[in-house]
This record gives sequence, structure tokens and C-alpha cells, in this order.
Amino acid sequence: MPHLITRDGARLHYLDVGLGKGPACVLLHGFGMQGALWLPVIAPLLLKQRFILPDLRGFGGSHGLRITTPQLINQHADDLADLIEGLGLDQVRLAGLSMGACTAMDYHARYGFDRVHSYLHIDQAPRIINGDDWQHGMLGSVQTERLADWSDLLHRLKIYRDTPFERVPGHLRQRFWALLAEFLGFAFSHRGWRGAASLTRYDQLAKRLVPTTNWTVYVDSLRSYLEDGFDWRESMSTMQKPMTVMIGSRSAMYPAEGQRLLGTLVPHARLIEFPNSGHVIPFESPRRFITEFGRFLRAA
Repeated sequence: MPHLITRDGARLHYLDVGLGKGPACVLLHGFGMQGALWLPVIAPLLLKQRFILPDLRGFGGSHGLRITTPQLINQHADDLADLIEGLGLDQVRLAGLSMGACTAMDYHARYGFDRVHSYLHIDQAPRIINGDDWQHGMLGSVQTERLADWSDLLHRLKIYRDTPFERVPGHLRQRFWALLAEFLGFAFSHRGWRGAASLTRYDQLAKRLVPTTNWTVYVDSLRSYLEDGFDWRESMSTMQKPMTVMIGSRSAMYPAEGQRLLGTLVPHARLIEFPNSGHVIPFESPRRFITEFGRFLRAA
């Protein structure tokens, strides 16, 4: 697997696939995923398009990389900037799902989209935490209740940051896997996918599916969602490049009504709703996703 050396010396892993000779499409995966998971849904497009599929820091082939900035999403945006610069990419078709969409929005806010041709935004609100003027963040109306439980666990895990995961007390490992299973469960609307996500609550099985060498990256990701106060509404309102927004009508992770407000922030954006899909649209509605994704790639 190729890798790129980032500004802090980390070896960021990525896949470079597809036979297209034109500008590349960079696809950013969600929390707990890796770049290779895009392969099944982009397979029909590989003859005509080049794709760059990075493993965001802490995940996939980049799992062992440490977070060296105070805010994880900032780190991912910096890594994206290094990837685009290091590979000499221009007129990029950029797409992000969930955490990948957070990365793309943060990159836009901090670096601009001069090297981006168009942007595909997949099921992500422009603000994560609810507030007086925003009630459409992660988990919607149940956010306060669920995040209180998550915050308590993250607090209890703080003293074990330098401890191998196998040596973390068993009851905390069990709570950690239960939290991860619950979080992933919110991503799916289909019963089968939710059932698969629930398997991560079992310690012996979960550690075969989810690497734990750098287990604190999952804690850092959730802590960043809870505490870093990301709000990209203002920066998104300055978006000038073509933008497509895919919304899962059944998304429990980010309720659809909040995502529709992106059409107000970016009036020229094209909003597409997937009525039978939850948060992870490419995997719950793959046929329609491929059709709409192909249309996004072909747009002038």
C-alpha cells in the first residue's frame, strides 16, 4: 500500500486505483472505516475514473499513527492538505462521508477549495453539537442523554491512555465495546446492518474486527465530537464550488431536517434524498448511490 509522508513525519496510507486519466476523486471514509471499504461501491466506475482512497489517521492502514494536534478533525484536514499537495492533485473531485465530510468541511474552512473542482457531501450536519440556535446535531433529540453516558466513559478511560488495551479493566473494555456498538448502530437503518454493528459489543469478537493497537484514537474521535465545538455553518455559507449533498432520510446519526438546511447555507447545492437509507448511504443504497455518484463525477 502506498503512503505519503505528512508534515509531522507520519506515514499516511492510501489506495490509488482506477484507470481514468483526468483529475482524481478523493474519497474520505467515516469513523471506524478505512479507504478500502469504498472499493465495492466504486468498482463500476474504475475504468473511467482515478480514485485516491486515504486511510484517515488512526484508521485502516493508518491506525498506528498518533494524533499530534489538539483537535482530531484539524489533524485529518491537515493530512488531506498534505495528501493533495504531496500527490500534486488539482481540480479534485472531493467526497466525504460522515467524519470524512467533517474533514472536508474543515479543510474548506482552513485551506479553501482552490484545488477542488466539486464536492460531494454525504450525510453530515454542518454542526455536531446542539445549541440554542441549532438542534440538528449528532443523534438529534437524544444527543444530551447519550452523550452524557459517553462523556462519563471517556472520563473514566483517561487514566489508561498509555495502557495497552488488553490491560484496561474488563468492565471498562466492556463499556467501550458497548459504546462503539451503539455508535455504529446509529449509522444504520436496515436491521441486518444494525445486527452486524451490534457484534462489536462482544470483546473477543470485536478485537478481531477492530484493531486496538492505537485504541485511544477511537476515544479521541468521540471526545472531539463531544468537546471541540465544530461549527462549519459560516464557512459553508461561503462555498463557491459545485456541491452535491446526499441525505439519508432515515439517518439517526444526523437527522435529515438539519442536513436539508445545507440548501440554505449553500443555495446552489444539489440536494438528493435517499428515502430508504440511514447514515451510511453508499452501503445501504449502493445502486442509487453509484448512479448519483457517477453523475457527480461527470458534471462539468
